[in-house]
Amino acid sequence: MAREQALRRSKAGAWNVSPFYAIWRLLTSVRFAIFLIGLLALVSLLGVVLPQVPPNIRNDPSSVGRWLEEQEGKFGPATDFMHQVGLFEVFNAPWFTALVGVLAVAVTVCVCNRFAPIWRTIRYPQKRVPDTYFERARHRADFPTSGDGMALEAVLRRSRYHVERYPDKDAAYLFADRFAWTSLGTFVSHLAIITFIVAGVVSAFTGFESQLFIGEGNSMPVFAENRQFQVELQDAVGRFDAEGRPLDYRSHIVIFDRGTEAKRCTSTVNDPCTYAGYRFSQAAYFGFGAALQVRDVTTGNVIYKETLSLFDTLPSPQVTVRNSDGQVLLDDTLVLDQQVADVYGTLVTLYGQPGPYWFGVRPAGEDSASWELIVFEFAEGDSAARTLIASGEAAVANGLEFTFTGVASNPALLAEGVPLPSGDQGQALVQMHNAVYGSSEASSGRSLDISYVDPSQPPQLYVRGDSLQLQDLQPEESSTIGNYEYTFLGQREFAGIQVKRDRSDKLIWIATGLFLAGIGMNFYLPRRRLWAKITPERTYLAGIAGHMVNFEKEMRQIGNETTRRAKADQIKKE
Repeated sequence: MAREQALRRSKAGAWNVSPFYAIWRLLTSVRFAIFLIGLLALVSLLGVVLPQVPPNIRNDPSSVGRWLEEQEGKFGPATDFMHQVGLFEVFNAPWFTALVGVLAVAVTVCVCNRFAPIWRTIRYPQKRVPDTYFERARHRADFPTSGDGMALEAVLRRSRYHVERYPDKDAAYLFADRFAWTSLGTFVSHLAIITFIVAGVVSAFTGFESQLFIGEGNSMPVFAENRQFQVELQDAVGRFDAEGRPLDYRSHIVIFDRGTEAKRCTSTVNDPCTYAGYRFSQAAYFGFGAALQVRDVTTGNVIYKETLSLFDTLPSPQVTVRNSDGQVLLDDTLVLDQQVADVYGTLVTLYGQPGPYWFGVRPAGEDSASWELIVFEFAEGDSAARTLIASGEAAVANGLEFTFTGVASNPALLAEGVPLPSGDQGQALVQMHNAVYGSSEASSGRSLDISYVDPSQPPQLYVRGDSLQLQDLQPEESSTIGNYEYTFLGQREFAGIQVKRDRSDKLIWIATGLFLAGIGMNFYLPRRRLWAKITPERTYLAGIAGHMVNFEKEMRQIGNETTRRAKADQIKKE
């Protein structure tokens, strides 16, 4: 016998010093679990605060490289290091997945380690306690015994306690248990956490997501899990208030499945269009797009038709010029088509003046929000107009008064592959003036400076390139240069459509239900265990309950109710 006990102690000692026991103890440690949760919360906060590589360029090294170049303005020399350690792709970094995996293992081990003892307290609770417990229990109360003590048992059963009675020669003992099953609430909450983690793994390895940026009238393909969809944007709608703040975004789309029209629907941010298990959600809106078409007049064939997203902006100064008689020679917002360093400019011919003038703007000092107007007259002599004017001011040169009201912004883009009259394809600077629908800041909710826009006038398109000079093209207006006819089909809006399928959505709902159930069991239905000693003179109560339960107050209420019930029973007997 002694030998067997020594052998067991030897095995237990070997287990206690083994590395597996140390790992087990670590994984079952509440402090370690709190540390993991806190660490995950911290890195998740970094993933929200720090800019993350957009999903649609994540697999394109060249696009990622250009994106990182943009971030160097914010993070400087630390940009490369932050990218290498995954701070720009936190939720896709291997170390983040490893942290989530360790947390899942820790939660699972903790559940397995604690389940057996808690299950024993539910199935086989301690039903008798020593008499001294009624004197030292944290929650205790006592009151005079009335009648035979059966009233207490009735009151407890009425309060949904499961009651067992143990008579003794000098006293009767009760054990009452209420909501014993809610002790499993902790495991339900832990199971919810495990289910959330499993859902994340399922989403990461089986989910599908694609970001589309489509101009009105265009379509884009989606290659999704051996299926091909085509999404056509018929109309992107953006409603704004009088100050330019966005009120509503929605997109009218057509979904084609393997070349066949499958569904027409309207997609919004909160109400996506669904088809075949995929969600087509409104993810972005951009109002400054220009549809440009080029036709070969010799053949009649359309050789170029694109909706260009004018993401960039160019300054457009508001200038008024008057002669000495007060006659207005120019009152316009100029479209600048030339750039030298940080100076933007264009040539303008003034009414009644012999030579052209060059008007340009440049940032005033380091503040790019303020500008200076440069006026240069191509003429000989000291009297030629050459002046520098600050925003909001005026100056007189060569008998003319130049007033510089301010600078507006024109949506612009340096487009590639535009057919040129020479027969080649090259770059062309595309600008749109008097654009009134939407904003590049639409998603931010910033107010717009639209004072330079005349809503009664249509937008105008300007295109500049080698041997290509197009200006003041209104919607549906054409201009022929060489063998090519250039047509401005009109301003177009763009919509960002997110196509997503997440097979973990049911798991998320299950995990949410489990988590709420666990929270409810722990906080709203905590278990109560009560022991009672009933003597002929007094009744003593002692018990255990959750931290949020004022058990002593409940015990006093039970005592008062017991006394009232016993008196009522006595009156009935009499």
